[in-house]
Amino acid sequence: MNSMRTSILKPFIVFLFILFATFPTLSKASELVIGTTFAPEAIKPLIDEWNKRPNTIPITTLNRTSASINQLLSTEKAKQVDLVLSSSPMLFYNLQEKNKLAPIPKYINNQTTFLPDILKTSTVAFAFSGYGMLLNKTVLQDIHTPLPESWKDLTNPALQGLIIISSPSRSDTNHIMLEALLQKYGWNEGWSIIERMMINVGTISSRSFGVVDKIQAHLGAIGITIDNYAHIVTQKNNPELIFQYFPQFPTSPTFIAVVAESSKKEQAFKFISFLLDTNTQLILAEKQLSKYPIISLPITHPKAALQQQLFKQPQLNYDLLIKRQQLVKLLFEQHIVHRLSLLQEYWHLLQQKEASLNRTLPELRNILTSLPVSAEQSENAQYLSEFDRSQELLNWQHFFIAQQLSFIKALENLE
Repeated sequence: MNSMRTSILKPFIVFLFILFATFPTLSKASELVIGTTFAPEAIKPLIDEWNKRPNTIPITTLNRTSASINQLLSTEKAKQVDLVLSSSPMLFYNLQEKNKLAPIPKYINNQTTFLPDILKTSTVAFAFSGYGMLLNKTVLQDIHTPLPESWKDLTNPALQGLIIISSPSRSDTNHIMLEALLQKYGWNEGWSIIERMMINVGTISSRSFGVVDKIQAHLGAIGITIDNYAHIVTQKNNPELIFQYFPQFPTSPTFIAVVAESSKKEQAFKFISFLLDTNTQLILAEKQLSKYPIISLPITHPKAALQQQLFKQPQLNYDLLIKRQQLVKLLFEQHIVHRLSLLQEYWHLLQQKEASLNRTLPELRNILTSLPVSAEQSENAQYLSEFDRSQELLNWQHFFIAQQLSFIKALENLE
């Protein structure tokens, strides 16, 4: 009987152990806790600099995904987290909507072009980064392929299996990049570029920084990522790795906010003031952090010219990003990720047929790039507000089956 009782209780005990290990006692009275989506090494130099200052309390970080932070701050443990630091505007918007963020005091200047209007009451932008590609020059030169410079270059069939990207459902960084692409090229052409690029994808990484790790490990030749992750490896004197910014493409601000239930708001806001201090802003551009400050660097600074170039990049439509965040993530998962092998097979058949006929086949390309959601729907406030995941999944399933049959029939008619 005791043996039976032990066997029954053991899984429950293991569950409790995992639960408490995952959510430990986060905060002590003598420290600030920052919930962040960044890797620990990404903000360690800032924390080290803070610790050098007199009359400050130590900082510890809680490194989680956006979803995990969002969930954590919806529980009683929210009062054990003092600040949230991330480049995800969706995270801050969702927390703001649930009244989980403290209002910004008037003495903190957060009137910057990097901060979306929808976040100005609760959030501060203190740094920014740019989006682009981490390239392995050696691999690309070996296959006699020019270094890609734009999103459209990534649709080159010669790049088959060489691209690494993360999923927007797991990575807010990737989600923002894909949304920016859709805004730059338009809904229909943007998804066409995404689909043709994904034919060349060899790996879909679960996290943004995983893209860089895989390129460094020679598991691919092109990693779509943010500059500060890429600079971690390009600054190690590795001549075969370079970073290429996407031209005329939005930048990515880094945001911070104070948790409404924090018992250490005064120290938390002091940390935000510290981040906006001129001396700290200059530290952001150092190698260990590889961020750009929101204030202009001195013209003699080696990163000054590039910073000014990034200042001039187009702004992202954050309202549209927020409104259709669920639509874009779900459509990418259903249209691209779950059907990736099938899409790759169909595009290879199409490319073979075009090569044999020595001409493009726009009618077949139109079938493969057709979408179950129109450009008008993608910006329609009523459609987006009434978006029903379950119903849409069913509608999309019927759409993709019909699309598949239509493509096969059209291909057979060319025989």
